[in-house]
Amino acid sequence: MSKPEEPTVLFGKSKWIWTSEPTKKNSNVIMRRTFDFGTEKPPARAFCRAACDTHYYLYVNGSAVVWNGGMNRNAAHAFYDEFDIAKYLVKGANVIVLYCQYYGNAGRDLVSSERAGFIFECHDLGIYSDSSFEVYENLGYKTPRPNNCCYAGYDIFYDASLEGQIDRILDPAFKSNLFKPATELDSYPDSVIGTLVARPIPLEKFSPSPVIARYKKITDQFSGDTYIVTLPRAMRVTPYFEVTGNGQEKITIKTDRTACQGTFADENSTYYAHSVEYITKGTVNIFECLVPMVGETLMFSMPRSVKVLKLGYREIGYNTARTVELETDSDVIDSVFEKAMSTLYLCLGSTLIDSPERERTMWLGDSSIAAHALYLGYADAAPLVKKVIEDILQYAKDDVLYSCVPGNLPADIPSHGLLALSEYGLFAQYRNFTRDVDLLRAEYERLCDYLMLWQMTESGVALRDGVNRWYDNLYNIDEPLVENALYYSACKFLRSVGEQIGNHDYDEYFEDRMENIATYIESCWNGMGYTTKEGAYDDRANALIALTSLIPDDRRPAVARLIAATHSSSPYLEWACITALAELDRRDLALNRFYSRYALAAESECSTLGEDFDGYGTKCQSYQSAVIFELIQVLGGIDVKAGASRVTVTPDFTALKNFRTKLKLVGGVLDVRYKYSAGKIDIIIENGLDGKVTLDIRPEKVGKQVERRTIVLNKGKNKFSI
Repeated sequence: MSKPEEPTVLFGKSKWIWTSEPTKKNSNVIMRRTFDFGTEKPPARAFCRAACDTHYYLYVNGSAVVWNGGMNRNAAHAFYDEFDIAKYLVKGANVIVLYCQYYGNAGRDLVSSERAGFIFECHDLGIYSDSSFEVYENLGYKTPRPNNCCYAGYDIFYDASLEGQIDRILDPAFKSNLFKPATELDSYPDSVIGTLVARPIPLEKFSPSPVIARYKKITDQFSGDTYIVTLPRAMRVTPYFEVTGNGQEKITIKTDRTACQGTFADENSTYYAHSVEYITKGTVNIFECLVPMVGETLMFSMPRSVKVLKLGYREIGYNTARTVELETDSDVIDSVFEKAMSTLYLCLGSTLIDSPERERTMWLGDSSIAAHALYLGYADAAPLVKKVIEDILQYAKDDVLYSCVPGNLPADIPSHGLLALSEYGLFAQYRNFTRDVDLLRAEYERLCDYLMLWQMTESGVALRDGVNRWYDNLYNIDEPLVENALYYSACKFLRSVGEQIGNHDYDEYFEDRMENIATYIESCWNGMGYTTKEGAYDDRANALIALTSLIPDDRRPAVARLIAATHSSSPYLEWACITALAELDRRDLALNRFYSRYALAAESECSTLGEDFDGYGTKCQSYQSAVIFELIQVLGGIDVKAGASRVTVTPDFTALKNFRTKLKLVGGVLDVRYKYSAGKIDIIIENGLDGKVTLDIRPEKVGKQVERRTIVLNKGKNKFSI
């Protein structure tokens, strides 16, 4: 097969294809394309591009190559994937098989184009999507019951007796009159689906074949048998089974997290993630459920007349691996850290999702917290943070930064936007960990104009309502102080960006507003803490004020005591309380607070961290990944600045005594170890960074009469004994 000339236009020789009913919702279509090399050796390269509204699963000669392909479309464009299939090709007959899904509905994670379509090109093989592809809409898929799931897609309701003879579909020799030439819809880019953009993050990784699992059988005399597959941890999977039956028996598949509680102020609601109902045919049933499901256990329920041959799953997830190690002498800390890492990984998708169980959407505040943890825990997934920022900027309208994008319900939540633009938010984390300021330079004026939406008063900034004036999940929030502290921090961050890029157009605005807010916050001091509420104090408000550096030295002990003694915060802003205690030189109180707040989570059998400290709501919530930077940067004393070009290590033995972490940062790898005993303290730092790494020895943190020292570390191994 000779290599054709590559066209200069993306998908220039391809057509969007589907069946003759491309607007039918919940459509499940099988596509096939055969080709033959004869006696020739297959090429060493077979580079492909593909896009689908909505998702596709691609096999080559029976091997799974792409799993859950196609990123969720946004309002402006869809995405195309790139991959090489050369290693799957053989001499003689070959076949590409696709299982394509069109949702046709929208959710908090997807904007629908209102029409299905698949497009493909492989110049190396001379294969382009057109009527040479054969298609069949699998009639086994029936309309499922309505579901109140917050994200796009449908439950699966599959009747195997209606699927037709497709058992050997992955075999190149397969023939069936069920398949017809694909309907050519239109050419790219003249399509209702819109412009295609290269996928900015990797294709998802997945098990190359189903993992056949052990299971526990539970029999009920009325409802039949339930087979429980316990997963190694909370995972995103596609279920698999092989069974025999008499025909027309119903098999249901759910996870332990299919039913999910509503959030705060929505306590009486239950949301149901996607599940599967399968109707058997009277022979061997081999079925892989092409719907990603999240949980720690898979539950297969069926009548006793069904005989199980195999049960299993494919794990699916973001294509990355952890880039951090942490070890302490505390089982509580180590346990909670591992749960935070699992939590964060499950929240990596086509965006930084808040919860894989209930919503799968991006909330600006949640994503800011998750981004900070992401750069420490899964640094190779950093492109996802850039995608989130680009999505936010693309959806920005009338200078408003929206949550819940890309999706069908953008939401203006002012406190989320302020957190995202604060010194601890999404944009600051992006700059701090990537060294990239070009994106901020291009969007600087728009971000500054967003802050101008707030009206100044004689008492700081006025609260801006937006769609929802939300600050934290729990109660007793001091809204004026929280909003003013976040606004002050956002002004500081954007002023620093302006200084870095040489744009001083907004300096006067920021200075005036920051001075006004500082005066207002000062007026809220009553001798015990900062408050606008008679006789009540909010730990979150006082923590955020501490992080602005507006607290005079003589008040710092009192504010630290207040934060330590008040526990109004949910996990969403708990990071601020713990970080503030460290900033107030009370890492010992920060550690005590961490232990008290996460005691139940450490003891729980759940492998992820949920919406609240006591397990209320979802069992996997992205903002709980704050634990990762609380332990490494706040309690571990590792301060990362300017894309790891400046790192300061400050051991604090009033908090963690025996501690070891290994981090991958943009400038290299940093390995830090503290070993504490009554007679000797060892500090060992393996410096593999290309920036400046400083060790700061403070006698009040060491607990010994030692000299205050600041040491610039050499590359390689540095060891100090005290």
